[in-house]
Amino acid sequence: MDRRKRRTRRLLGEALLELVQEKKWDQITIQDITDRADINRATFYLHYSSKEKLLADSLEGYFDELVKQIAAKTMNKPIWENPEADEMVFAHVAEHADLYRVLLGENGMGYVINRVIDYIAQFSELQLRAGLGNIELQLPIEIMARHVAGSLFALVTWWLTNNMPYTPREMAEMSIRLCVTGTMPVKQA
Repeated sequence: MDRRKRRTRRLLGEALLELVQEKKWDQITIQDITDRADINRATFYLHYSSKEKLLADSLEGYFDELVKQIAAKTMNKPIWENPEADEMVFAHVAEHADLYRVLLGENGMGYVINRVIDYIAQFSELQLRAGLGNIELQLPIEIMARHVAGSLFALVTWWLTNNMPYTPREMAEMSIRLCVTGTMPVKQA
């Protein structure tokens, strides 16, 4: 991509990321973005078909940089041996907290997703409390329930977008296995 295209995309991305911190997502128009970037509206459509595509492209830039930092610092260790990677993710979110609060908060794109996950987490917490009884837990039960809910939501989303390559039963078994034993591979004897 030549310099002018990179510059235009950067200006559009910066404009959108500023706007999402000022306005609700559904109130932001393409005209708002192009006005803020000081770019012609037609130019926007030469690069993107929607504000969602622009947002995804802009966020991928953040994520690409984060992945490079993680790879450099952790020497590509597997994630199950690598708490530094998760720490870097949380540090990245903290550094850009205003943006993520808007995107994932009540007025952002994540509102419906968070409502679904919250609902699953509430149910999961009830199930965990009932099933675990008085067992001393190593983690707060709220965190465990949120993990189960987020994992289930992510798996359902992946399954649907990949044309359901596994049966519901297979997906359920994999989901349970991941939540019970995690992602760390079992070493063969």
